Amino acid sequence: MSPPPNARDTVFVVDDSRTAREVVRLHLTRLGCEAVALEGGEACMAELARRTPALILLDLRMERMQGDEVCRLVKAHAAGRNVPVIMFTSGGEPHEVMHCWRAGADDFLPKPVALGALEAKLAAVRQARERVREGLPRGRRVLLVEGGRFLHTFLGGSLEQEGLHVLYARDMGDAANLAVEHGAQLDGFVVDVSRTPREALALATKLHDAHPRKPLVLLSRAEESQEVLARAQALGGAPLLEKRHMGADELLGCVLGRLLPGHAPLRAAERVPFFTVVEFTTPNGATLSGFSHDAGPGALFVRTLTPAREGARLTLKVLLAGQRAPCTAEATVAWSNPPLPQGVFRSSVGMGLRLEHMDPVLTQQFVRFVPRGLGFPAPGSPRASGF
Repeated sequence: MSPPPNARDTVFVVDDSRTAREVVRLHLTRLGCEAVALEGGEACMAELARRTPALILLDLRMERMQGDEVCRLVKAHAAGRNVPVIMFTSGGEPHEVMHCWRAGADDFLPKPVALGALEAKLAAVRQARERVREGLPRGRRVLLVEGGRFLHTFLGGSLEQEGLHVLYARDMGDAANLAVEHGAQLDGFVVDVSRTPREALALATKLHDAHPRKPLVLLSRAEESQEVLARAQALGGAPLLEKRHMGADELLGCVLGRLLPGHAPLRAAERVPFFTVVEFTTPNGATLSGFSHDAGPGALFVRTLTPAREGARLTLKVLLAGQRAPCTAEATVAWSNPPLPQGVFRSSVGMGLRLEHMDPVLTQQFVRFVPRGLGFPAPGSPRASGF
């Protein structure tokens, strides 16, 4: 059930078809929204300059200004950058959904619009607002003290793809301030000691003393002295993780193993681009949609405002680009992140799926495009690393 409507439930309906606008407008009105029907991109931007909606529903194919162009303008606008945008596409075609994703859209709905699916997306947007009071889910909130581009782009992104909520620190001073401000919310810490070992270990000591029961993971890309190794062992309760001796997947696995003991990762370090449209049926019988933009060995990462709950078993229809008939699979939800209000933590909205019982066509596509290992060594095999 959706939370009760309130004054913030203003929804822009942007479509150059009067009939399509009216159908969606009437349904939104019945759901307690103030639906604002707009005939194109220019009207949308003019209205956005006057007020900020709770949601924008936007048709991809319009005559004067294409929907993906409008979406880019909305996301670049100060009033629109945090407004969810759901785009209407023709029958959920993968190439059209890809246009939506590249433009920054948060989700899509295929035409003709299923009213139940529209209601579910609206409920997700309303519930995100209610989560301001609830805060972030416990157990997966991590402070990442980065020592360079590697941590920000690879490790942070991979932790997000494993369902974690990551708070990024620019340097040691910023990390100390963030730890004080958000310490009660944080569930773990990852600190790179490479650049300034003395300052990093001093920070790690403060974190350990203030949060002795929360995991503290220390790593380095350089060859450290015995003094640093011993201090890291004492603070973290485990040896310093040395990136130069590890492949990317092994490093991520070790970090996750210390942050979330017993957690079975989806091997997000090995994910590759794999764009598909995903229709999933939940245990209660609801059929919802999303899209994947990458996959890992035996895993699919789905972007959707309406993820199923963690642990749920799903039946999937996966439509690949260039194919008319969808593939099928069964999956278990390894992690689920519904949309949250904008905040300092970053996370992937949607869900990570552990795939099971893929049909032969989908299996073949994974063998071809998502090979296991991707050249990384087996865990525990030392090797020189370029990181």
